[in-house]
Amino acid sequence: MNQFRGAYQQGLLAEPMDMASFDPYAPLATGLMFAPGSGVADAAGYAPSMTTAGEYEPSMMANIGSGQYMDAGLQGLGLLGDAFMAAGTVVPPLIPVGAAMKAPRAAKVAGRIKPPTKTELDPMGYSKIKLDEPLAEMQYDFEPMSLLFPDRKIVKPESLLGKVALFGAGDRSGVGTLKSLSGQVFDEPVSALGGRDYQLATPYAWASDEGVISGLLARAKKAQEETGIEDVVLAHSTMNPTAVDFTDFNSAAVAEMLKVSKITKKDAKQFDDEIKKSFPSFPGVKSPKFREWMKSQKSGKTRATIIKEMDKDLWRSKGFPMVGKARYALTEKAQQDVPTFQTGLSFIPIDVASGAVKSPIMPHSTYSTAMRRAGDPVQLSGTIPNEIFYRDFFKTLEGATTKSGAPQPASMKQYTTRLNNPYQIVDQELVDTMSGLLGY
Repeated sequence: MNQFRGAYQQGLLAEPMDMASFDPYAPLATGLMFAPGSGVADAAGYAPSMTTAGEYEPSMMANIGSGQYMDAGLQGLGLLGDAFMAAGTVVPPLIPVGAAMKAPRAAKVAGRIKPPTKTELDPMGYSKIKLDEPLAEMQYDFEPMSLLFPDRKIVKPESLLGKVALFGAGDRSGVGTLKSLSGQVFDEPVSALGGRDYQLATPYAWASDEGVISGLLARAKKAQEETGIEDVVLAHSTMNPTAVDFTDFNSAAVAEMLKVSKITKKDAKQFDDEIKKSFPSFPGVKSPKFREWMKSQKSGKTRATIIKEMDKDLWRSKGFPMVGKARYALTEKAQQDVPTFQTGLSFIPIDVASGAVKSPIMPHSTYSTAMRRAGDPVQLSGTIPNEIFYRDFFKTLEGATTKSGAPQPASMKQYTTRLNNPYQIVDQELVDTMSGLLGY
């Protein structure tokens, strides 16, 4: 993918690439096709590949054999170009004539280079817009606090046998400090305390708004009553990569990015006016109070709404930051590439009887209420799709349709799952299924 970036500099791509991540491979490979003797090398199958470093373009005979007669003909023209360039040592005016004969072949090969797609740059969907570099290659400095924590024990599925697993949707954020992003060193580093590692950093099992915690505990109590099983574990389920928008630390990272964004007063006002339709007290994206105001909002939905509005092509074209980069940088590395709606990264016994903790001694920076734990968290060696793990609940969704009568899409089933917070008794059948999927 890296070699795509250089092609724009030759005028071979209509779409510009980020020059901070410029890679010289493609232009160098193209330039070599104009060198003396390159026509012979190309015809013999030793011309460097335009798209894959270390490989070669097909030889003239290979192109003829595969029916690529135009390529073979252009290689023949390149051979003639070599002859003219060689004659140019005696008659210098022939050198540019020989080089010109090689141009059609160089253009034909270089024309196969395509810019990376949105999916190639961002396969997990951290942003709604096309980013300017692959997220996997983005430079950022996130110092994890998890190095100070005990490791979460990896267990086999049979260790969960006989327990009740309660669905717990969790974002992917890590615990640590984000200090820089895409070459920008933050004036105010961003501290993150979220995701599954909140369980390792604090004495609690989970944190959220009071209503969410109370609802989970009520659901856990009902599971105990309906099953007769006291041992309930909260099972972490990976949310969409954009779920981190609810947190105050994601908006803090965006606030740092805004400091160096080149946004005109006119465009800033246009954005502010749009946001103030829903949130009249919004101070504005260029206000020094942006970060403080975002943190002060009691509802994470407010922060999420504003960040998601910013994640549009309209605002990116006006110089607004690529918020997908902040989402990715704040995501725990172990979860950056995990598909959405997976279970297995954390199971923690919860203290159902103690109720919600409204003033935790180690508060979550975003949420006001916590849930006590009744033991240490563990995890599986891999993840299990929720539709397999919550077997009994998903059986009730079989044949479910939309209002138009079409089968319910996965996104609707995910929404239904979150509304219901299902639980699953881990029986031998489920243990066997998980063991098979995990290779035991």
